[in-house]
Amino acid sequence: MKFPFYLLLFFLLTHSYTYAQSFNVDENTVNIEACTNCAGPGSNTNLNALEDATLNWLIVDADIPEGWEFSNCFPNCYEIGVISGVLNITSGEQYYLNCHVYPNEIEGEGSITMQITDNNGTIEEVTWNAVIGSAGLFENILDQDELTIQAIYNLQGQRIPELLKNQLQIVVFSDNSRKQVFIAE
Repeated sequence: MKFPFYLLLFFLLTHSYTYAQSFNVDENTVNIEACTNCAGPGSNTNLNALEDATLNWLIVDADIPEGWEFSNCFPNCYEIGVISGVLNITSGEQYYLNCHVYPNEIEGEGSITMQITDNNGTIEEVTWNAVIGSAGLFENILDQDELTIQAIYNLQGQRIPELLKNQLQIVVFSDNSRKQVFIAE
């Protein structure tokens, strides 16, 4: 008689925990890949409302090169410099969540992390990883380190035979170090 009771208790606790979350996010890591003179490259994911709630969002980390700027759309687009806000969500709705990077013709890599919370204690973080660069940046890496390419992988982890333009790739060098590379030209 105890076994069914514990099974029922487990089911109820698991079931109630599943519905305690008022929202979820499709992707917690989003990549932005672009050239230095691209005007405001961005990338998005979506937030799914599981119940009516009020969400608070805050940029908790912005590790970007000096001279870069960014802005977010959630779902409305905010001006550069706005790093927090409130969003009322309605159960069953999906909300656009985006980050735009303004590299101002400066090559580099950076990341921007937004934390989203509700009153139920749900916390989700979304990080946008941005790689802004050109072929010149990649050539400088090879010249400075005197390394040779051992392997090239796409973001799905598949080995590819050569570097591709306008795509983020992972290059493994002869010393087994790795570098994300974006070739725009």
